[in-house]
Amino acid sequence: MKQIIKDNEPQEVIDWKALANDNWQPNFDELSGAEKRAMRQSLLKEQGSICCYCNQDISNDDFHIEHFRPQETFKALELEYSNLHVSCLKNKKPGTPSHCGDAKKNWFDARLTLSPLDNHEASFKYLANGGIKASIQNASDMIDELNLKEESLKAKRQAEISGILDEDFISNATLNDLVNLYRRISQKVDDKYQPFIVAIQQQIKQLLPTNVAANL
Repeated sequence: MKQIIKDNEPQEVIDWKALANDNWQPNFDELSGAEKRAMRQSLLKEQGSICCYCNQDISNDDFHIEHFRPQETFKALELEYSNLHVSCLKNKKPGTPSHCGDAKKNWFDARLTLSPLDNHEASFKYLANGGIKASIQNASDMIDELNLKEESLKAKRQAEISGILDEDFISNATLNDLVNLYRRISQKVDDKYQPFIVAIQQQIKQLLPTNVAANL
């Protein structure tokens, strides 16, 4: 799970919320038009067009605004920018498995739920076959509640990993090749992160000497 560094709340949304008066208070369900578009684009940009939980690509508009602390339970935070992210599966077909925000729904436990605003990248261990494991109990709970082991998600992770770290590259790559690859995929390109960035970073580090990997 890639750590999210929040940007400033869009000015359009700030101005809209400032219209509050005795007869009307802004609420998430009424966020629409230019203000909602600004919110969606701001969240998408700060996340590098990847899902806040699984890190798959969501630049195709297949995402929804996710309330980390659920809107239904934490009504006072429904428009709190620090509580809002974007998660995949806006257009999930009926009958297909849920994961990420779509699976999380109203689940939240302050003792267990790991926030993507914090650095928990080492709490999840990604495998070359697309699998995912937990290194701490909280991460195990997140994997279960968000269904991050879902088979189609696992297949997507594996495809991204093998597409970058194919057998030919691994056989011929020098230490510098691996370090340069790690640094390259760690940067946004056109405001986008490499999908499943943390999974790929971890696989590259496994190919490097421990002392080199520790300094990346």
